[in-house]
Amino acid sequence: MLLSRPRRATARGLLLGACAATAAAAVLAAGLTPASGAASGPVPVPAAASGTVPVPVAASGPQPAAAVLSGMAPAAADTTPPSEPTGLTPRTIYRNGVAGLSWTPSTDDVAVTGYEIYAWSFGSPFARAQAQITTTATQVSAQVTDLTPDRAYLFYVVATDAAGNRSVPSLLAMNRAMAEPPIPSSPGPWTPQTPTNLRVFDGAEPGWVALQWTPIGATNTTHWPVLRRSSTVWNVVDDSPLPRTLSVPIGGEATYTFQVVQRDEANLSAPSDPATYVNPYPSPSPSATPSETPAPATCAVGYRAKSWTTGFTADVTIKNTGTTAVSGWRLGFAFPLATQRLAFGWSATWAQSGTNVTAADAGWNKTIKPGKSITIGFNGKHSGTNPAPTAFTLNGAACTAG
Repeated sequence: MLLSRPRRATARGLLLGACAATAAAAVLAAGLTPASGAASGPVPVPAAASGTVPVPVAASGPQPAAAVLSGMAPAAADTTPPSEPTGLTPRTIYRNGVAGLSWTPSTDDVAVTGYEIYAWSFGSPFARAQAQITTTATQVSAQVTDLTPDRAYLFYVVATDAAGNRSVPSLLAMNRAMAEPPIPSSPGPWTPQTPTNLRVFDGAEPGWVALQWTPIGATNTTHWPVLRRSSTVWNVVDDSPLPRTLSVPIGGEATYTFQVVQRDEANLSAPSDPATYVNPYPSPSPSATPSETPAPATCAVGYRAKSWTTGFTADVTIKNTGTTAVSGWRLGFAFPLATQRLAFGWSATWAQSGTNVTAADAGWNKTIKPGKSITIGFNGKHSGTNPAPTAFTLNGAACTAG
């Protein structure tokens, strides 16, 4: 009988302790602060209440204890892209079909998680390349694999983060995939030299630009691929046989960067220094898109060519058959064959991309009155067959051919 009192006291103590713990949990669940005179700051979470804490019925589902106590909103989404990779430089890697690159690491407000490398060679668009990438605090190095040995390539790099943000592409670099053992050549291959003094000007109408550069060591087979960088990619926009290109399209972004390389059938020079064009008509201005410019009423185009073994001269007559004057014009047509090439022209700003040819007014002849005609012309090259274009447009509207 003497032992019954302590047992009842112990049971009563356990019951009171359980009630106190229940009350404390209720205070935490309701998000209440301690009574007046208690220490300020968030209520500490007892060890037994770690993990998730029950919340009032009005709330939906369990919440982390820290979120209940602090009242903090979820972190904002990461929308800041990494910085542009800089200092892209070729490196020599003695592995067959491999080209080496290095550059300065990008930075990010959270963290850079990786890099993508894109490669271009003759006759193909830029494509994602396979690469083994090593990063240190001061330099990123890459071995670009699965390339054609002894082939020259242009490369650019994009930095990425965990949220999927992508940097502005780096500037271009040229490197030749290693051939092991070396491919014999006698005499050694001609080395194209880097164009200099690249300049960008306003084109004949919004949405187009003109470029000019100084050629170094050009030959009869020299061409100059013109490359344009937007905020996301590099594209080849022209392959000019002359050290200028007078009709290159852009788009609706605020700025575009250009670089030029020299090439022959098998070799590429290093890229020129970049030149940036500030677009005076960025989107959403409709005038930034050439296809949206007003079309003339009607037009007719006559095309007459005089050919010889590998070349020709073409005279092109543009007639306004409508009732209102054309003020500012751009003629477009396509050669039937890929072997037909524009060499140089007169009385217009001429350019060729692929088989597509454009000619924009020269300023002094931009107006074509109703019933009147103008004649422009150019010299071209062919491989023995020189069929005439069959369809023409003026400011995007189809013209009668004849």
